[in-house]
Amino acid sequence: MHRFLLLLFLALPAAALAQGWEPYVNARFGFTVEIPPGFALVQEAGNGDGRTYAKGEAKLSVWANHLATGPFEEEVAGRRTAYRQEGWDLSYDRETTGWASLSGTRAGTILYHRIIALCDGAAAAFVLEYPQAMKAEISPFVGKLVKSLRPAEGCASAQGAAPPAE
Repeated sequence: MHRFLLLLFLALPAAALAQGWEPYVNARFGFTVEIPPGFALVQEAGNGDGRTYAKGEAKLSVWANHLATGPFEEEVAGRRTAYRQEGWDLSYDRETTGWASLSGTRAGTILYHRIIALCDGAAAAFVLEYPQAMKAEISPFVGKLVKSLRPAEGCASAQGAAPPAE
């Protein structure tokens, strides 16, 4: 009986974390992502590219775009270069065919950027930025955000299995 209660107790935080997640489906570009609990819609792009959400000082931007500058790898390389020029210290940088994740810090702020290839020469992404003081509250959301960012059914250029989130 004690073992059962212990297992139940350990499962409660995971169940509580799963509650309150809301799907965002972008019909224009054909992707979906789960928005964490407590994040409220701040702005929606007029052209249907994406949305911005906030929870206190944490900001979550979700969008897609056509790859105008070249292939997916060039899009990721351009973003990586821009972050470094903006002063971000990238401590996590992982890329495979079809997806990339970049994470780092700058001036007391944490950044996590996930980008995936979509069909028809497009890519979808989210950027989560939050103060280091909110790390304990926001970090647990990253893994589910990463795994939930998916292309629409039938898009064969989807990323593979998501790596563990840092």
